[in-house]
Amino acid sequence: MKYEVYSANEWLYPDSEIAHPYAHSVSLASARGSYASCQILFNGVPANASIAWTFQPRGERRLPGSVEVYQLLDVQVNENTDVDVSTIPAGSPAPPFVTRQAPFRVYDALRPVKDRYTARAATEAAYLCWPIPVSAHPGLYEGELTFEIGGERGVIPVRIEVFPAAVPARGRLAVTNWYSVRNIADRHGLEMWSEPYWEMLYRYGAAMRRGRQTHFMVGAPFIEIHPQGGGRYSFDFSKAERLITMFLELGFTHIEGGHIAGRPHWEAPRFMLNADRKIPATSPEGYAFLSQFVPAWRDWLRSKGWLDRLVQHIADEPIAPSADDYRILSGIVRKWMPGVPLIDAVIHTGVGGAVDIWVPTNKDYELNRDAYEAYRQSGDALWFYTCWNPGGEYLNRFLDFPLLKTRYLHWGNYLYGLDGYLHWGFNYYFPDQDPMELTNPLLAPDVHDRRVPAGDTHIVYPGDGGPMLSMRLEAMRAGVEDYELLSILAEHDRPLADSILASCMGSFRQVNTDPAHFEAAHRRLLEAASAYCRST
Repeated sequence: MKYEVYSANEWLYPDSEIAHPYAHSVSLASARGSYASCQILFNGVPANASIAWTFQPRGERRLPGSVEVYQLLDVQVNENTDVDVSTIPAGSPAPPFVTRQAPFRVYDALRPVKDRYTARAATEAAYLCWPIPVSAHPGLYEGELTFEIGGERGVIPVRIEVFPAAVPARGRLAVTNWYSVRNIADRHGLEMWSEPYWEMLYRYGAAMRRGRQTHFMVGAPFIEIHPQGGGRYSFDFSKAERLITMFLELGFTHIEGGHIAGRPHWEAPRFMLNADRKIPATSPEGYAFLSQFVPAWRDWLRSKGWLDRLVQHIADEPIAPSADDYRILSGIVRKWMPGVPLIDAVIHTGVGGAVDIWVPTNKDYELNRDAYEAYRQSGDALWFYTCWNPGGEYLNRFLDFPLLKTRYLHWGNYLYGLDGYLHWGFNYYFPDQDPMELTNPLLAPDVHDRRVPAGDTHIVYPGDGGPMLSMRLEAMRAGVEDYELLSILAEHDRPLADSILASCMGSFRQVNTDPAHFEAAHRRLLEAASAYCRST
């Protein structure tokens, strides 16, 4: 049996073969308040072998806590990502920007394991992660990682260099992934709103926070609307209260008010109320509803002391045909909710004044940078988002893109001074989708009858006891931490921070995805940021 240690910044595959020379030791570098992690690949594992891991620190300096061990599970990539949106048919020649020609399998899902677990195949892979608390003293930490597989035992030396640089627990980058409350119930066999359901929702919130998510959606499922007759309504926010209380305790900082309205189809010129999709949002009936709901939502949040944490969605992705209706709808919401920032994914620059936090795609931002920056000069804020586009050379977090492209997304936040990142798919598996075997499902027919790129619907997987993390979520978390360190360094030496970034990234489609090159740049960042971080 052979084994090799790999970087956490590259993909491993079930058909990966270890060749000489290979690494038999772990050597990692980390900031405080972060994680030190790696992957280990095994070839020639006996069938159904029992696998066990132990870690023994050596020397006087020891990290608090213990290593986290995850069994890497492979998932299927059915089709390759296309140049702009969607995918290309299976069997087509692989475009130059993907890692492999589809179909193929790649290790992404992380199943947490404890003392012992069973091998699934002759090739096995593990992800090992050492939490580095902010309280850790800078310096060198050493130990031995021992594995036992089918009666064979091996010892791997571990060396972790902890730098004085510290990632703050409360960062400055805004991050949100939208989540499906229905999938949390359905994929774990739970009754909605039962106590086991709320416990599972907590675990999903903890997984989001692991990825350094700061904002969370409070959508329609958490607000009960009761018609009272005569066009009057009452509202019950008790589920929203339980969610907000729980997620703020987890460390989230901001509430996203759910979308007020949506379009019946992509080119539709008018938005319909999400509370009743038969009512145009800007019609007299829509106005009558909003004149009750929006003040009730505002007043309830104010009574709880949460109004200053709110950013409010209006309607997703307004485009030219619906821009006028979006402006009217935004004005209605502003009338009843003055001072609350309005935020939406927007890929049309013609709705100035209707939104306060613009969230274009990274591609749309670069193509229309002057227009978006003009809005920033007028006092608006800029985030960016990715979804089933862009493809091609642009950064995104697809399963057939180099893993480092997920991490570099947040280097892009620093490069352009974009204050946040949004993605729609934390766990938005479609009804008949197996998230492990069908990572390219057909998008909803009423939107586009095409497939989404691999992994776009989700960045966690439903596990036995909760959501399984993924290599992409870990890469995203690490990228957010990189952003925080770049920002700390830039406060004191912007030219140096910019130089480190430029060594890896020129734009959202120009990055160096070689893990060795990245890790050398990351070490430079740790060394430079450490000069401005005091150890505890």
